[in-house]
Amino acid sequence: MTKRTHSLFIVVILIVTVFVTACSSNNKKDPETTPTSAPSGNGPAAAEGGKFDPPITLTTVGTVKPTVAYENGDSVDNNPWTREYEKRYGVKFNTLWTVDGSQWETKTNLMIATGDIPDFFQASPTQFKQLLEADLIEDLTATYESAPERAKNILNEGGPEALMSATVDGKLMAIPFTGAPKEGAPMIWLRTDWMEKLSLEPPKTMNDLLAIMDAFATKDPDGNNAADTFGMAVDKDFGTLTGFFNSYHAYHRIWIKDSADKLQYSSIQPEMKQALSVLQELFKKKQIDPEFGSKDFSKMAETVVSGKVGVVITHPYAGLYPFQSSVDQDPKAQWKAFPLVSADGQEPKKQASLGVSGYWVVKKGVKHPEVLFNMLDMWVELFYENKDLDINKQFVNGGSSGTNEIWQMNKIAAYRAYKNADQHLKIIKALETGDTSELTGDDQSAFSNIKGFLEGDRSKWGWNVIFGEGGSMGVTDQYRQSNDYVNDEFITAPLPVMSERMADLNKKELEVFTKIIIGASSIDDFDKFVAEWKKEGGDAITAEVNEWYATK
Repeated sequence: MTKRTHSLFIVVILIVTVFVTACSSNNKKDPETTPTSAPSGNGPAAAEGGKFDPPITLTTVGTVKPTVAYENGDSVDNNPWTREYEKRYGVKFNTLWTVDGSQWETKTNLMIATGDIPDFFQASPTQFKQLLEADLIEDLTATYESAPERAKNILNEGGPEALMSATVDGKLMAIPFTGAPKEGAPMIWLRTDWMEKLSLEPPKTMNDLLAIMDAFATKDPDGNNAADTFGMAVDKDFGTLTGFFNSYHAYHRIWIKDSADKLQYSSIQPEMKQALSVLQELFKKKQIDPEFGSKDFSKMAETVVSGKVGVVITHPYAGLYPFQSSVDQDPKAQWKAFPLVSADGQEPKKQASLGVSGYWVVKKGVKHPEVLFNMLDMWVELFYENKDLDINKQFVNGGSSGTNEIWQMNKIAAYRAYKNADQHLKIIKALETGDTSELTGDDQSAFSNIKGFLEGDRSKWGWNVIFGEGGSMGVTDQYRQSNDYVNDEFITAPLPVMSERMADLNKKELEVFTKIIIGASSIDDFDKFVAEWKKEGGDAITAEVNEWYATK
């Protein structure tokens, strides 16, 4: 995977393909321990234009970013981003410590336990709740009201839920680290070369899709005269089943509203039983990989690349991985994304998580929290809006390699809800008109890759199948226009009983659902599971969730 590919994944999948349990920090930096100090933002008042003179210094902490190289004497606190912060706003930084990402949560938990925290840092949802309860963080309500419009817009672009999740008793207590869950909504990826060989049309209904799966499993689409292909790829954690469930109006591991405006856990609803019943039949007919129960996404991807499967229901970025690898392996291979189809004629709604991977919190007593919003405004300008290639090389991707992920040197970020879908539309227009003047540096990088593919470079195929004509981002834009989403209504940190019981319930859910699919358990065991789920803590979790929901 190229570094440009990696940055695409960091930006848009961070929050898309993970569940609520994956909300820990992913920012990374080098160890350097220094005792924390009293709030260091108590410096001079800002001069006209918002710049402090003399500069103030803010303390923070972070994690090591493996895709970032500090060159020419640069460091975590002295690099293109920090120098620009100082130039514009008169703010410097003292990063008290940095650790590997795997140690981040443990290190920050220990820090929070002491009550001695830096001026600002990124907290997980659970840590955010702990900081609130300990009264350690600043109320940002008034600061937000006077924040730059660009900073406000990026926090609101995906809907009001992100800011609501950071609001307690009417007070904004953090800046949500927003992501792009709706942009990453699942779609159907099909081996279109197999479809052409077998004279199959794109699916319009679930019955159409099931017929395609059957043909891929039984009609020798790879032409090797061996019964060695199957219909749909599935991973053991069910990440590639979310879209399948949605086609049956079932939703996986989110909290949804019922007819009485109460929240219910989606995985125990009757629609899930129907979807599992169909999956059991597909497994019985050998239309699902018989070894799926032992394959994580990477192992499942190996099956895709080896040419054994023709249907994958997954996110829109899969053109870069695993489908680019499939195309590299087999020159005849072609994949294309199609919208989810319905099992009953009613348009399927795509489930969407909150899309907040953490919260930027400010230590209580820091005098100038407005600096964080100004820095966020600068992030939007340089990362999303800049059209100057030289500036792009300085602040986004550059360095001696030309691909150093300089953008990850920022001190605060948030991600746009539909950045890649918008990029797709701009690229299509530029391809049609030949006018690239409206493309940002990042747009131009994708545009160049697509032009390379159109001129015969098959290694750039993945860019075209995502951003080009007929690409997956066109499906995403179709979803956006119809706004057919079901949101996870639980948008706060885990509650007490949930923290204690949910992990065990999730483990049991996965075990039971897997056994049902492979035929080791009857479909009626779903009802037994629901009863046990409620008895073993589910009812108590549902009660506390609805108590929170009634007062949010």
